[in-house]
Amino acid sequence: METIRQVEEATILRLAPEYEPAEAREIARRLIEDLRGLRRTDLLLLTGKDTLLSPEEITKLEAALSRLEAAEPLQYVLGSATFLDEELYVAPGVLIPRPETEELAQLILQHTEASSWRRLLDVGTGSGCLAWALAKHLPQLDQAIALEVSSQAISIAQENFRRLYEQSGREVYLWHEDLFALVEAHTPPPTPLDLIVSNPPYIHPSEAEDMTAHVLLYEPHLALFAPEESPLAYYTAIGQLVRQGYLRPGGSLWLELNPLYAEQTRTALLYIIGSEQAEAELIKDMSGKNRFLHLTYHSA
Repeated sequence: METIRQVEEATILRLAPEYEPAEAREIARRLIEDLRGLRRTDLLLLTGKDTLLSPEEITKLEAALSRLEAAEPLQYVLGSATFLDEELYVAPGVLIPRPETEELAQLILQHTEASSWRRLLDVGTGSGCLAWALAKHLPQLDQAIALEVSSQAISIAQENFRRLYEQSGREVYLWHEDLFALVEAHTPPPTPLDLIVSNPPYIHPSEAEDMTAHVLLYEPHLALFAPEESPLAYYTAIGQLVRQGYLRPGGSLWLELNPLYAEQTRTALLYIIGSEQAEAELIKDMSGKNRFLHLTYHSA
């Protein structure tokens, strides 16, 4: 049998072709923590004591390493992704939540009007991370709705919302529907929403050549890429929802954007909704890129 220290060093060597040393060490520790159900402080204590791993644990670790060596993302291997310091369930078929989306959630939660929002819609919920975070941290919400077209993503979001309900009693209603079909139906709710949020597919297919194998080979292209001929298609559809009456006067629309099309997105939304009926601001992310848009709707 091998000790935790020996396994950690061997794992780092195995991962060296794909990862920088510091990242490889972090992944090795995450894998061992997952095997043993440990916190980081517990792992470090056991490493110093030369604690042995069982043959069964070594077998599980070997299977995880084989998946990582094939460029599968760590989050899929572990079955979880960290979002706002908590673990959400993820699996192949759903986009892995990004730090930028955490930034968006924090911006929304910190907004001065956050305490007044009672009804929200998350368009293209994916793993459910945005709807989950808002339902969890905005306890005054009466209704949280998450829209998703992918059957695979629906099942993953459903599990995250089930866990949320068990932990906090907060509910999110899942709506299996296509955004573009919803726009065509033109059936706004009797009571307009206070808040619409979305992190829609926004990468132009031409950007794929700069993306890693971890993303291109495993994450769903439906959740990553905008239509090549119309990179703003999802944003203009969301703008149509606002124009149709989905958002109440005074309500807020929050979006994650492709920085390459940020100003074009803002212009397109104001054109669809009406520049006199809304005001929209671009907000930079931590790296200084125009990544988010906040639009306040005044009236139709």
